[in-house]
Amino acid sequence: MSYRNALSGLFLALLVAWPAAGAFAQAPLTRLYLQESASREVEQNVLVATVQAHAEATSPAQAQAAVNEAMAAAVERVRAEPEIRAATGGYSVYQRYDRDSRPVSWVAEQDLRLTSKDPAVLLELAGSLQETGLNLVGLGWQVDADTRRKVQDELTIAAIATLRQRAEAIAASVDMQVANIDTLRVGGAVEGPRPMMAMRAEAMTDAPPPTALPDLEEVQSHVEAEITLAPR
Repeated sequence: MSYRNALSGLFLALLVAWPAAGAFAQAPLTRLYLQESASREVEQNVLVATVQAHAEATSPAQAQAAVNEAMAAAVERVRAEPEIRAATGGYSVYQRYDRDSRPVSWVAEQDLRLTSKDPAVLLELAGSLQETGLNLVGLGWQVDADTRRKVQDELTIAAIATLRQRAEAIAASVDMQVANIDTLRVGGAVEGPRPMMAMRAEAMTDAPPPTALPDLEEVQSHVEAEITLAPR
């Protein structure tokens, strides 16, 4: 047998033994991108109040001394309330001018943030601090971190289930099926306390403590997925 005839026979044998090229070709795949969100209203259970020590004087040192004294007294007062968590905030010193741009006085300010799950105790304390000369500059409610995290975990599972159902429905509509979830991103919206109107101490002397009622806060979870669809 000639060399050429031997090669021809081998080539023919390979064609018979090897199946058609399309038999092992990868089936065409389709990428699907989906987003889904879930939300629930949760009752706010943490009250946050921000009080401010404010002083004006002819020199920055005098203004700061007055603020430091007022803040030290406020912190000492707060330490007597174990149900309340306190944290000092920003400290600022600046010069105030009149309409003709002439210096009037030096101003010093410092914030004190108070947080508690016992609103009655916090509101009573805020009222007493107002009577000592501090300003109530912020008052609002929020959901505590543990409750928010638990609710977001439940919402995430619900959002993923809804996203999977949508993916399967979309795949069926084009005669395909879900082959794999390639990527999955999870996120949740975070909200802080809802602010209320600031109240100055001079308007609160000998007045009852402030009032604050909790509201419902929407907790959300958001998921995004990249999904592979394959023919049925």
